[in-house]
Amino acid sequence: MRKNLLSISVWSMVILINTYFIYSFPFRHFNVKSWHQPFGPLLTVHIAFGMLALLLGPLQFFPSIRKSRPHFHRLTGRIYLISILIGAVCAIILATNHNIAIQKRLVFGTGLLGLATAWLLTSGMALWAIRNRNFVQHREWMVKSYVVTCGFTFYRILFLITKSFMPLDSIDYSKELSGILAWSCWAIPLLITEAILQGKKIIKSSSVPKPPANTMLAKERLTIISSTETTNQQSK
Repeated sequence: MRKNLLSISVWSMVILINTYFIYSFPFRHFNVKSWHQPFGPLLTVHIAFGMLALLLGPLQFFPSIRKSRPHFHRLTGRIYLISILIGAVCAIILATNHNIAIQKRLVFGTGLLGLATAWLLTSGMALWAIRNRNFVQHREWMVKSYVVTCGFTFYRILFLITKSFMPLDSIDYSKELSGILAWSCWAIPLLITEAILQGKKIIKSSSVPKPPANTMLAKERLTIISSTETTNQQSK
């Protein structure tokens, strides 16, 4: 009961934070002026499907929904993955053609390119795992996929924290910071997530009682004896 309550509280907080940043930042792009800017339609499509993935992602992690409404779970999962596919493809085009080629913002552009690639890879691995009915791997890759999806939110949080400590007086400094954050907003959270997932496995494996050393030696001797007898019989 406590575990379920904690899970609901954490995911509710995630939804609230994501909703706040969605309302505060991307909605300003949904206007006629933004649509007619260079790459405006592509950016709008990227933002729209990225927001959809942000909002649908948490629904994949509620066991109650997964068990009581499996059809809804699968439907929202498909929409989530399709949203990521569209959003990531748009991000790759924007990063290569706009940020890198036109604006010459190499660090920022490659950071977004890395994010889009990680987005596609983690989501693709989650899809591959569930198609092979590997539910454990599916859950792990879905967690990683959503961590990358939250790169949008992590970027804004890190930017606000940095801005509060170091006022961005120069434009060059602001561009330099945005380049660093374009990498750190997804790479660092993804690394921490991987460490947590693997750490849980280490703790779980260490808690399993191991057989005494004498028992293991006896098993090895029996294996050697049986293999020797089999070889002798075949030679005869």
